[in-house]
Amino acid sequence: MGVRSRKRRARRARLISLALPLLEAVAGWVRRLPPRSALRLGRLVGRLLLATGVTGTIVRRNLAVACGRPPTGRRARAFERRYYEHLGLMLVEFLRLPLITRASQGRFFVAGDDRARVRALFDEGAGLICVAGHAGNWELAGHVAGLLGLPLTSVAKLSGHPGLDAWVTGLRESAGQRILDVRGSMWPMKKALDRRQAIGINVDQEARKDVVFAPFFGVPAATSVAPALLHLRTRAPIAVVTVFREAPFRYATRLLDVIRHPSTGDQEADVLAITTRINAAMEAALRRHPEQWLWSHRRWRRRPRGEAVRLGRVTDAPPLAL
Repeated sequence: MGVRSRKRRARRARLISLALPLLEAVAGWVRRLPPRSALRLGRLVGRLLLATGVTGTIVRRNLAVACGRPPTGRRARAFERRYYEHLGLMLVEFLRLPLITRASQGRFFVAGDDRARVRALFDEGAGLICVAGHAGNWELAGHVAGLLGLPLTSVAKLSGHPGLDAWVTGLRESAGQRILDVRGSMWPMKKALDRRQAIGINVDQEARKDVVFAPFFGVPAATSVAPALLHLRTRAPIAVVTVFREAPFRYATRLLDVIRHPSTGDQEADVLAITTRINAAMEAALRRHPEQWLWSHRRWRRRPRGEAVRLGRVTDAPPLAL
């Protein structure tokens, strides 16, 4: 790391240290707001994000891939409004996460969601690989495991600032899940599964190493092989699961797929088959709630070697309809 990089990192650390008390005070205020006021705040944050145009170019590029062509007109503008409102609500919901407890969860989840099915999978006793994406309220997905009493270890990318990481991790662990830094997490996840516990991984962002290119909306996307390898090594089932917002501060846990893939002896083929199925489950869910995904991430930036047509479709999956 060069001198300039060290100086930038030091300045950033000082700014975070100064801002952290203010952030904690804001979080406390947001948790004290009545639901209607919190809803208005989330929508206001979303409108501000839309007005600034932050990540707008990336959002539109991703939509062009998923939809097969750049969306235009009134429908595209309406989608962007809904998407940025989702992001604003996500921020408010994250700060209010400790309000959702085992005692209060009935007020937050719709009847007949899939929490009981997830618990039943874990109760089989083989451990459980919970694969989620940045869909719906992804922070709430790990929180639900704690509400269900699952000993869940989730991996996340940490900032490197001890104070900020401790504060964010405290919110994420408020219902009982344990957070690990994604760096060097493969072995701890394997050991947790050996103890018949549950692990949580998000795999819908571009992976930079240990990847396979599996279709996502028909276009190959660099995806982590971690869930597939852990499944093949431990035989713990994979639950593709997320939590969607069905109404203001009302959610539904959705078990999108359960994967039990018999090993063929060809690890490369097995990993591709498992990862393709994970992406297909997440894709099917996003067709129902397309605005509730992190479109601001460069999902298809990295391309496979020898790709015949850049961002060319490799399956007959229909394009996304907004």
